[in-house]
Amino acid sequence: MGIEFNHLYVTLDAETLDSIAKSEFISQEFCTISRDTVKTDTESWTGIYLRGKHSYLELFPPGGAEGLREGFSGIGFNSQQSGEMDIVQEKLRPLLGAKEILSDLQVRQTEAGKVPWFYYLSINPVEREAFASWLMEFHQDYLKYKNIKLTSDGCFNRAAYLKTLDTSETCLFDDISEVHLELTLSEQEELALLLQAFGYDSSSAGDITTYHSHNFMIKVCHKVARRYRICKVVCTLKEQLQQEKTFTFGKNAQLNVGRSLAIWEFG
Repeated sequence: MGIEFNHLYVTLDAETLDSIAKSEFISQEFCTISRDTVKTDTESWTGIYLRGKHSYLELFPPGGAEGLREGFSGIGFNSQQSGEMDIVQEKLRPLLGAKEILSDLQVRQTEAGKVPWFYYLSINPVEREAFASWLMEFHQDYLKYKNIKLTSDGCFNRAAYLKTLDTSETCLFDDISEVHLELTLSEQEELALLLQAFGYDSSSAGDITTYHSHNFMIKVCHKVARRYRICKVVCTLKEQLQQEKTFTFGKNAQLNVGRSLAIWEFG
């Protein structure tokens, strides 16, 4: 089954977000950056988007989407082939106990009108938490609308999807390979159930549980959850940089760039 990482979001204070948005290194060297508002048939959100070749970071201000507060964050995964979400749902059912599956279809407002965008699936939390994780399966109507071609073996192509958003071919940012989290017990449990249903392997050492699949890794620290649930994001680069550089953005973001990696730290 081909469930892969798609993107993540972090909600930053206004000063930090503004500092990233105005950074010459980010816009001229690191990645394609834009401020976008997305509208569906039921909601809308506005954020700063840092787009690489294969994945992206979605950065919100508090209130950028309904209910978001500073430090709130989440990770989205996507199925590579149609029908895989149904398989995940069947795998989840015997694992959930009293928990419920939340699933629906997002319909996007476009210049051509309403277009079915993607199906999503998550574990419905008892109350709104500071961390969310979910699975997306893109609708064929949206892929056709954006003229996104599948791979030769019929899989969703993340690079082709991002290319439709005018991602620069010359930027450094390639993909996200690793995410470090500090979550509450209930957030840990919900993520673990999803990843188990996705087929991710896991291992534990000390107070760290590591999940990995498709060259992507999540490390969950079993300490008291921090305000910023996503504390570190490791990005791969298209080319090696010999000189290491550190950039500080406001009070809550730092980017360390060197050799073949760029490492974001939040909070």
